[in-house]
Parts: sequence; C-alpha cells; structure tokens
Amino acid sequence: MKKLLVILLAAASIVSCAKPEVRLNAEESMQKGLALFQKKNYDEAIPLFENSIMEAQTPDIASKAQLFLADSYFLSKKYPEAIPAYQQYLDIYGSSEDANLAMLRMGLSHYALMDKVDRDMGAAEGALRSFTTLREKDPAFAKEHDLTKKIVELRNMLAKRELMVAEFYIRIKEPQAGLKRLDFIIERYKDTESYEDALYDYGKYYADIEGKENDALRYFNQLMKENPETKYAKDVAKQLVALLDRVQKRLDKKGAK
Repeated sequence: MKKLLVILLAAASIVSCAKPEVRLNAEESMQKGLALFQKKNYDEAIPLFENSIMEAQTPDIASKAQLFLADSYFLSKKYPEAIPAYQQYLDIYGSSEDANLAMLRMGLSHYALMDKVDRDMGAAEGALRSFTTLREKDPAFAKEHDLTKKIVELRNMLAKRELMVAEFYIRIKEPQAGLKRLDFIIERYKDTESYEDALYDYGKYYADIEGKENDALRYFNQLMKENPETKYAKDVAKQLVALLDRVQKRLDKKGAK
C-alpha cells in the first residue's frame, strides 16, 4: 500500500511540474505551417493553418490561412476535404485576387473525384459548375487553363448519363419518366453527342405507337434537318418511308369509307 502511494505521489509530481501546452498565435502558426507546406509536409501543416484561422485577428491572416489550408488538402489529394475548404474561402473572400485559383482547384477537386458515367454524377456537376462559372467570370483565365475542353467533356458525360437513364425507363415500360429525361437533353444539352441520340430515341418511341406517326416524323425530321450526316441517317430514312406509308394507308382507308 505504501509503495502504491509513493508511485501515485511521484506521478502527480511529474504532472504538476509539466509545462502547460502553449497555444500558438495566428502569425506563429502561419509561419510554422508555411515552413512545412514548402517542404510538402501538408498533413503536418493542416492543423497549423486551422489554428491560424481560429486565432486570426485580421482578415489578411485568416484569408491566407484558409487558402493554404485548402491547398494543403488539394496537394495531398484529399479532395473531399479540399472542396469545402475552397468553398469556405470563396464564400468569404470571393473578390480576392486568389479567388480564380481557388475556384479552379475546387473544380479540379470535383474532377478528380469523378467516377464512371453509370455512377453518381455529383462530382461531374460540381466540376462543371466551377469551370463554367470561371469561364463566364474570366474568359482569359479559363482559356489559359483549357477549361472549355473540360466543360465539353463534362457536358457530354452528364448528357450521356441522362440518356442512359431515359433509355432504361423506356425499356422497362415507364415511358413518361424516360421521355422527361429526353426532353431535358433536347432542351439543355443541344451541344452534346447525346442530343441526336435523344431525338432519335423520341422518334423511335413514337414510331412504334399506332397513331403517333406525326410525332415520330417531327423528331426524325428535326434530326435530319439539324444533322444530315447523323449516324442514324440510313435508319431514319427507312423509318420515314415506313411512317409515311402508314399515314397514307390510314388516309386512304378513311377516304374509302
């Protein structure tokens, strides 16, 4: 018992003599964080930038710390953490000279998280939103970083996703949900590869329904008018002949009565 008491008293003495943890101020945290950042020790720099944000007494320190925090996540490929960090920076310091770079890297973080086209498209939508906003805000900056190429890629990907869902609904006999998706593509994605697919699918859907020949003709004619060299040209030509023949036969039948 006496031995245990001695050990406890010794431990208490060590704890009481230990120095209390010193909390760094914003400037000190920033300096230490930058030193680690420059050495690419991003994981170690992150808590220092966080502390600098918490302790900051001026917007200048807080904004720099927030941007370096986001960059630390980005450069260490922690993209899910980088996105909200950049968004926080843009929400507060959106008019700063570094705002374009922050939005670019937020978009690239979304871009890096993109999955196959048959998966969730949230990352693609986030990347497209960032890149499109940047191109509208600063065309020269967007051109410098070749964002138009990425925007085209993302729009084609999103349109293809919509087309896959539309064709799935039509295939399982839920045409209203499918046609709604086709309408969305025709309205929003005219500049994509899936646009002519949507027109063709619409025409094909109506071509298979008796009495809907005029609707089918409308979509097929629109497709041929807008893109005479479409990959569907031969099939559409056959469809048009068959549809016109059906319409004529119905008119002849009515005239005979």
